[in-house]
Amino acid sequence: MIKIIVDSTAYLDRKYAKEHDITVIPLKVLYREHEFEEGAPGEFDEFFEDFTKTKIFPKTSQPSVELFVEKFNNAIKNGDEVIVFTISSSLSGTYNAACLAKESCIDPSRVTVYDSKNACQTIAGYVMDTVEMIDEGKSIKEIIDHIEKIQNTSKVAFIPDSLEYLAKGGRIGKVTATLGTILQLKPILGFKNGTLGCEKKSLGMQRAINDLIGSIPEKIKRLFIIHVANTKFFELLKQKVNEFLNKRNQKVEILESEVGPVVASHVGPAVGLSWTGLEA
Repeated sequence: MIKIIVDSTAYLDRKYAKEHDITVIPLKVLYREHEFEEGAPGEFDEFFEDFTKTKIFPKTSQPSVELFVEKFNNAIKNGDEVIVFTISSSLSGTYNAACLAKESCIDPSRVTVYDSKNACQTIAGYVMDTVEMIDEGKSIKEIIDHIEKIQNTSKVAFIPDSLEYLAKGGRIGKVTATLGTILQLKPILGFKNGTLGCEKKSLGMQRAINDLIGSIPEKIKRLFIIHVANTKFFELLKQKVNEFLNKRNQKVEILESEVGPVVASHVGPAVGLSWTGLEA
């Protein structure tokens, strides 16, 4: 059998992970002198209630090499091969920790570590495709070949509620944030070559949401509508996504989810979209 291991920034639903025997390795969050494991969607309310009031950015840390080694060895002893998906190596040392753990486990040849070069529900989409391919009897090589083919057509992107958080977290300068707020500029943040950056600046939240939705490809497998900190713009985004897809007459699996403290430390409260692509 093939055992799937993924870090917590995929934001997999706990029920889904349990149903498919997926091991989720949590990243850690240091906030207000308290360190805790990130958790899963549905468990972030208490953190975000405080976070949105204080604007204190959390610090994050990758899982330990020892934890990865333990999980790898357990799976190998059970007779499984292991495939691991991690958050982009440009955002966290999680990928490197998993690679070090692979070399330290009892049989490195049975472990494959994959740098998603992405984050959040894009990784969840890779995991869901992997679950389906395992059920079809596909090998790890076939699974990785598939993920490589859909990587350029899979995406996650966010629209922050406020530039204040990006300035507070050191992502942009205070002058830029002030000017952007005055002009009502909204950046669309996405990944390129594994690095989070600004893809576009739109005038106002409505325009930004329309621009983000307009970038949805016609051929995708699934679409996640996501939020960070249960922002007030989530309902608006859902409404506009459904209107857009209906107008286009596009049939696609739609899932709603949320993003936790680790990614919030990069973008602040936000709404976003993520989709899983199809092979070219």
